[in-house]
Amino acid sequence: MTDIEKLNAEEAEEAAKDITAAEEEVSEVENASDEENAASDAEKTKLAVAFDKGKDFMTRHGNIWQIVKFTLISLIAFLAEFASMYALQYGLEDVLGNQEFHWFVFHYAPGRNGAFGTAGFIAMLVSKCIAEVISFTINRKKTFNANNNVVFSAIMYVLTVIALILFTTWLAGVLGDAIGPAIGADFGNTISKMLGSLISWVVIFLMDKFVIMRKVDKGEDADENADAETDGAENAEGAEAEAAAAADVAVDDLTATESASDDTSSD
Repeated sequence: MTDIEKLNAEEAEEAAKDITAAEEEVSEVENASDEENAASDAEKTKLAVAFDKGKDFMTRHGNIWQIVKFTLISLIAFLAEFASMYALQYGLEDVLGNQEFHWFVFHYAPGRNGAFGTAGFIAMLVSKCIAEVISFTINRKKTFNANNNVVFSAIMYVLTVIALILFTTWLAGVLGDAIGPAIGADFGNTISKMLGSLISWVVIFLMDKFVIMRKVDKGEDADENADAETDGAENAEGAEAEAAAAADVAVDDLTATESASDDTSSD
């Protein structure tokens, strides 16, 4: 073998080794990629399984899921209520905060040593209304999936909320006057608002679930309506049959009367 042939053979061997090394590197990269994809798929599978389990649990325990959603939405309303309360309370403090408010059962002592007076009353009342509007709008569709009469729901909700607003606004004034001098109107009104919100949460949830925001089974309603229509049709048919029988009797009586008259005339 000549030197040139030996050199060519060595170069071919080196090239073959380089190709083999490159193929091994590519194989290693592919294996690593496959392992990463497998790990990612396994992680996704675990998340999907966990999600499905959570979904099945919430499906089986609908009341728990309703409480969770109601609580989250109530938290949103709660934050809006507090933000609007503080905004109105401090925004109106210089104008109405030092004016004592007393009307009906409501009493708000003036100043920061009381309950912010008229400013405190307005802040408590308006912030409560804002929170209840948010709560009603979202909970009706998102929490309870209510499909009952919306007018009935709105009327009952307004009556319930009015009762709660009267009670919690009265409670805030009483507590604010009682504990305001000791801890200040800021903390006094905050504690009053938190207690009133807790009471409202319990009352509104129970009223929404069982009275105000009920989910009506349309199929059952349709069956009931169909039964009512069937009963009505049967009653109508019965009435028609009775009327026909009465008409036949009247015709027979009239015929008998005419026959008797003819016999009398013949005699």
